[in-house]
Amino acid sequence: MEPNEVFVYDTDTMSRIYVVEDNKLIRHAVVEYFSLHDYEVVPFSQGKPVLEAIDVAPPDAVILDIMLPDISGFLVARHLRERSNVPILFLTAKDAETDRVTGFEIGADDYIVKPFSTKELLLRTEAILRRTQASDESPDERKEWFLHDRQLEIDPSMRKIFVDGEEIGLTNAEWEILAYLAEREERAVSREQILGECLGYHFSGSERTVDTHIANIRMRLGDSRWIETVRGFGYRFSPASVPDEPD
Repeated sequence: MEPNEVFVYDTDTMSRIYVVEDNKLIRHAVVEYFSLHDYEVVPFSQGKPVLEAIDVAPPDAVILDIMLPDISGFLVARHLRERSNVPILFLTAKDAETDRVTGFEIGADDYIVKPFSTKELLLRTEAILRRTQASDESPDERKEWFLHDRQLEIDPSMRKIFVDGEEIGLTNAEWEILAYLAEREERAVSREQILGECLGYHFSGSERTVDTHIANIRMRLGDSRWIETVRGFGYRFSPASVPDEPD
């Protein structure tokens, strides 16, 4: 971290954003733009200091480059996920599909490829922050579903998922998608709906991102049958439609 670059505001109402980017020009541009929109911004040019700072001044979101000089951004994200559910947005020049999949598997909430618009980056960050805050304020009670002898519970007020009584860790994006589908049980939901309503992509967004998140959710739930694929359209949460297995 570079102390002379830290923009800190004496207020408890501002969201704190970590910007982890080794390119000085990009880092300054993001810091200045977010600061103009009343965010407390803490910039880092390397990854390891982030892991030290998170316990001292926890962020509300982390904008993270993958190719850092001291440690891979993927590894930073993995360590962050072990200690926190903070939203992570990868900001990187790595645009291969495998890199996107790796990012989401680790627990990223978004993946933005350079070159990028600082306005779009701000909008995506704000969308994630709004969803997180709205979920924290949700008064809904826990709901449960059964898939043969398996049980799935969703607790919106605690923002937690349980499978057979055991808590399952999901990223913020995965939580939003699963909760959205479960609220619309037995209804087909398009990939476009998920992009707009769950991920905040009211501008350009890849529908492959939705497929990657769904694959991760299925893996974490331990059974792909909770979520049905609607070919050429999207997905449906439909445990009741699963046929009984033969004895």
